[in-house]
Amino acid sequence: MKKISSLIAILLLCAVTLFAQAPEKFTYQAVVRNANNSLVANSQVGMRVSILQGSTNGSAVYVETQTGTTNANGLVTLSIGGGSVQQGTFASIDWGNGPFFLKTETDPNGGSNYTITTTQQLLSVPYALYAKTAENGFSGDYNDLTNTPQNVSEFNNDAEYITNAQLTALLSALNSRIDSLQTLLNIVAPGVDVMSCPEAPTVTDVDGNVYQTVKIGNQCWMRENMRTTHYADGTPITGDFYIPTGPQEYGYLYKWSTVMHDTSSSALNPSGVTGICPTGWHVPSDAEWTQLTDYVSGQPEYVCGDNQQNIARALASQTNWNTGTTACGPGYDMSLNNATGFTALPAGDYYPGGIHDIGANAYFWTATEYSSSSAWIRWLGSHTSTVPREDYNKGNGFSIRCLRD
Repeated sequence: MKKISSLIAILLLCAVTLFAQAPEKFTYQAVVRNANNSLVANSQVGMRVSILQGSTNGSAVYVETQTGTTNANGLVTLSIGGGSVQQGTFASIDWGNGPFFLKTETDPNGGSNYTITTTQQLLSVPYALYAKTAENGFSGDYNDLTNTPQNVSEFNNDAEYITNAQLTALLSALNSRIDSLQTLLNIVAPGVDVMSCPEAPTVTDVDGNVYQTVKIGNQCWMRENMRTTHYADGTPITGDFYIPTGPQEYGYLYKWSTVMHDTSSSALNPSGVTGICPTGWHVPSDAEWTQLTDYVSGQPEYVCGDNQQNIARALASQTNWNTGTTACGPGYDMSLNNATGFTALPAGDYYPGGIHDIGANAYFWTATEYSSSSAWIRWLGSHTSTVPREDYNKGNGFSIRCLRD
């Protein structure tokens, strides 16, 4: 019995230590490439780091500058919170009042002429920066605990052994603080490491919509669905697109002919079909989608279980999916989704009669037709662990993602 009481004391000490030692900084790593997409290796780079609140265009609550040195692979490592402060106080950031986004601006030549900009969401706050200020955290003062024995004599019943009643009281005191420890565990858990395309962190369509990008293998994809009402040449899209109910990232659902802008089918890689995409981007062919899925299937960290085809979860967003029962499906545990950063959202589809399957499925056109009446697509479902390749009628309305030329 005496050993149990000693263990409880150790647990209390650990809780105090964990909260007391959280440093006012966290580690950030990035691969730096220049305007020619070449690695900037073994060089000093200048960086300005901003923490934005609310959105990618939100207000900066903290800004600092640093000079880092890349390794042979172009990787630079910074301790954010340890740079030259330009705005705000790192220690005063209210991490519980998110979401927060990390904006980095880089000068590959080591100065302050920042020519590379990326912005990504902090999906978990590193090093328990929030947990250390949890409002019900243990202060370290025994007198602040509740349901505790109030005098020493209660422990002196028999040669210093603790009674069951006293142990229950002490466990109750620990249990009242378990939520703070749980917060710590959740915050420390790593989030998704999304790498925007160094050469194009964002892309803007002719309507002024700004889309985030993601680098997967050697491909630079849009991280959001197209939602334009004009082609890149300014021609209005007069019909054949539909707007699903949901966040703007759902984008619009377009018929295949609208996506292609009356361009012929292409099975090439790259497709060469600008179609509905902004200048410098194109509609991915069936072969380019296969390149994406083959790459993801070949990375063990993206595969669920022992089946290399179970990659739906790695491509699906962490929000908006219907709850599913398939262990490797996007709807099973959404916190495990989106390891690639592709962020496929279940915008559903359009076919005669209206919009269907919102929350259940995500459908994406390719630039490659199957027949005169159908074209190849890829789709993800809340209950589906794979990313099936199928042909669908060109008159349906599906989402579209663009690839950088």
